[in-house]
Amino acid sequence: MLLAGLGLAAEHAWAQISDGIVKIGVLNDENGPYAAASGPGARAAALMAVEYENISWAVDGWRDDLFTGTFLLTIWAILRFHDRASFGHALVLGAAAGAACLTRITSLSFLVPGLLWIAASARGRDRIGHFAIAIVVMTAIVAPYLISCAMSTGDALFSINAHTIYYRYSEGVHDSSYVSATAYIRQKIAAHPMAMLDTGSTGLFVRPFDRNWSGFDPWLPALGAVLPAAALAGLTIWIFLPRGRLMLLMLLTSLVPYAFTWNLGDGGAWRFTMHVYPIYFLAAMQACASVWAAIRARRAPLPMAVIARRTAAVAAAGMVAAAGYLALPWFVASEAVAHGEAVTIGAGARDRVFYRAGWSARRIDGNVTARVSETERTAVYFPLARRRAYDVVLRVDPVRPDAQERLTVLFNSQVVGRLRLSWNPERVGSYRVSLPAEWVRTGGNEIVLVPETMVEAGSGGARYAWLDPARKVGVRFWYLRVLE
Repeated sequence: MLLAGLGLAAEHAWAQISDGIVKIGVLNDENGPYAAASGPGARAAALMAVEYENISWAVDGWRDDLFTGTFLLTIWAILRFHDRASFGHALVLGAAAGAACLTRITSLSFLVPGLLWIAASARGRDRIGHFAIAIVVMTAIVAPYLISCAMSTGDALFSINAHTIYYRYSEGVHDSSYVSATAYIRQKIAAHPMAMLDTGSTGLFVRPFDRNWSGFDPWLPALGAVLPAAALAGLTIWIFLPRGRLMLLMLLTSLVPYAFTWNLGDGGAWRFTMHVYPIYFLAAMQACASVWAAIRARRAPLPMAVIARRTAAVAAAGMVAAAGYLALPWFVASEAVAHGEAVTIGAGARDRVFYRAGWSARRIDGNVTARVSETERTAVYFPLARRRAYDVVLRVDPVRPDAQERLTVLFNSQVVGRLRLSWNPERVGSYRVSLPAEWVRTGGNEIVLVPETMVEAGSGGARYAWLDPARKVGVRFWYLRVLE
């Protein structure tokens, strides 16, 4: 009976998801003079139905597919109410919003902006009255739950605030005292604003998008390469459309509860961003529909001058945002050093601000992400906050242990050590180096690695088979750690 109930609940949730995607696709099908019918919504729903990750999570009995359904139906209800306010539409909007809150109370993060968007565009006594009805219906649905929480725990938003214990524990803080979610985030922003800016921007814009698309590999791997580009194009088109901007608002605000905790414990689980996946599908399908309609009509939907200006504006904004995002790790590291915290300058996806030239592409071997030096002198750049003595740890291995027994280390052009390299195939070598205060610069500093000799990558064995065998290389570098 229990399994049957779970199966029915999952089936109902998936029905909600598909229904919501199709309905939004119909209402949000803004392709200018080339508007299609319900095609984009139906195709997006079909993609969602066969995506492997969605299927895998759905059978586990989580509530996230149900939340995805209520999220989509709420967006549809908001769009429909905005197009034509009526008593019936107000009832549907209030019911959908209430259901979303009962599924996950953090729905308030996107409901409040969405309802404010409607309120800002409300004109006329009847429209305002219908909007008030929607609010009353939503409140009537949600209030008993909030009152019960307040009576039982003393906190109406207990289901949100209780999670701060888990997140603090994940950070190594073993304290079960009460801290609200807003106070927890506010404290973190006050203490480490750059780190929270980096975490939040990644959680809003990068990680939810980047972690998707692999679920089509079992069916048609090419979709995983085509759909992200189409989705980005669709999201860009939405910037210039009224309903598109609402979709973007709903997408981003719905991710706020996830954006600042995705890097703590299980806070980055895929299921927490499942609800925005259909929005990406809709953007991709509607972009494809716009292009196809323009091809059939043999003319652009807008004058070329307008398209050129919009493309240039989006490209410029994108380049500025990308440059800032790639530079953020430097400021995060600088902030941590200024607080007297240990900081690891490791090889990774956004490490070019530290590893600027003379390094190979990053390579992941098990738990180690490393780069290989490809010049006789290769530098690692890192920030230091004050002119005082520091200790750093270098995790480095020779490519060919029998020919590279020594490594000279320079700090800001001064020799600070000549290391005798050890070799353990199961562990990257670890070396502690002291940095004298008189050589420290406030701000940017560099450590230069000079191996005893350069060797051919092919002589390093299977670990370096991904490199050109004839290329001269120095050492394999994992990370530099500035100690407290």
